[in-house]
Amino acid sequence: MTKEQYAEMLHDISETHKTGGDTAACIAKYRKRYKFAYIYNDTIFKLLFGTPENMEFTASFLNAILKLDGGDCIDKLTFVNTAVEGALSKKVISDVVVENESLERIVLEVQHKEDDTYSDRLVYYVAKHTVASKAHGESYWLRNLNLISLQMFNGFPESRNYRHSIRLKNQENDEFFKKQTITLVEIPKFLKGDYSSDSSMLAQWLRVINGLNEENPVPVPEGSLFARLQEKAKLSIFTEEFLVSEAMNMSDRLYEMYVEKKHARAEGLAEGRAEGLAEGRAEGRAVGRTEGIDILESLGVSSDLIEKARKIAAEKAKESPSKP
Repeated sequence: MTKEQYAEMLHDISETHKTGGDTAACIAKYRKRYKFAYIYNDTIFKLLFGTPENMEFTASFLNAILKLDGGDCIDKLTFVNTAVEGALSKKVISDVVVENESLERIVLEVQHKEDDTYSDRLVYYVAKHTVASKAHGESYWLRNLNLISLQMFNGFPESRNYRHSIRLKNQENDEFFKKQTITLVEIPKFLKGDYSSDSSMLAQWLRVINGLNEENPVPVPEGSLFARLQEKAKLSIFTEEFLVSEAMNMSDRLYEMYVEKKHARAEGLAEGRAEGLAEGRAEGRAVGRTEGIDILESLGVSSDLIEKARKIAAEKAKESPSKP
């Protein structure tokens, strides 16, 4: 199922549970409708790629993303606490954190929403995990760190590539420091672009995962790693207790965003959202406009419509800057 369908299911389960209804029947209804869970949901993703029992999935996926083959391939992983504390700085909780046999750290993040600070956030994560994985002692020697961001938006929209490897370099493109690498994988660019000739392992992984999310599984060899993933991703695998817990933990704001996307067309939503912002409460007018645009962006509304919403909101602000 898609992100929106998964959220709609959780919302239905939550409302049924809150009102004392039959949650088992509610869940059964969705199991008849959909065969697979939404893979990129944070909790589902962590269960499939962030647990020792599924280490084969994780190792293969990481090898594909990092383009490792032969003797460089990752065979064995240690799963590390995903939370990195900091007494004087913001705590970081990543989706999946592992170390290979050389104690090199690999961090796997799923980024659903683009905002003005997403690149800052990734660099901050690199800094926190670099310190957390540092070898004991007074030496400045650091271990290798790979931070991977699976993005539901494009970080380099003008580039033909959907995978980007980022390191510190000088003006002549010479690498200064090779132990910190940020790898971006732009998933929408791959899915919407013409990459049919791409037979890389990463392309295969992305196609298999998308096939599950679209309820159209890609044919795979029986007994293969991909076939086992398809089995593990079946909605029937996840218990009623798990799904109810997921539903109760999902924020109301996320529900509202999905409902808005389901019941409104993009242009009408952009105009209506901006109009509503202009009529907001006095103390929340400025914040409300910004939040409304954020919601549009997180819904995946096209950039031209988002820009239109910004202009409408700006015009409303000029018309009544002090209106209560």
